[in-house]
Amino acid sequence: MADVLFDTTVFIDYYRGDAGAKLLIDSLLAGSLTASYSSLTSFEIWIGISSRGEEIDFLAMLSQCEEAPLTASMARAAAIWLKGFSPRRAEGWFRDALIAATANERGEAICTRNVKDFERFAFHVRPY
Repeated sequence: MADVLFDTTVFIDYYRGDAGAKLLIDSLLAGSLTASYSSLTSFEIWIGISSRGEEIDFLAMLSQCEEAPLTASMARAAAIWLKGFSPRRAEGWFRDALIAATANERGEAICTRNVKDFERFAFHVRPY
């Protein structure tokens, strides 16, 4: 297990030069922090990649982290959380619910810029 689970925003913000995301990645590279990422984050990153250079940059960042694959129990937890919402909201939040379920099952805080998106699901959310 890692210290934290990086939400997709960490990687995208780092790529765009965000100072908070840079501090997290620098801590990761220095060895003072260990991080994981959901396999759903890989999907979210890859759907937005538009060049081979971006692909190489994101692969380099992800290689420094542990991949946390989705499991059936994570999917069940996310589905249970989403049952109380309208189908439209549940559809809009299913990725966040799966990422939150991943962090919760692993006992990791989620590092994210989108705190509100995860507070409804995650037990430990760490803004940057």
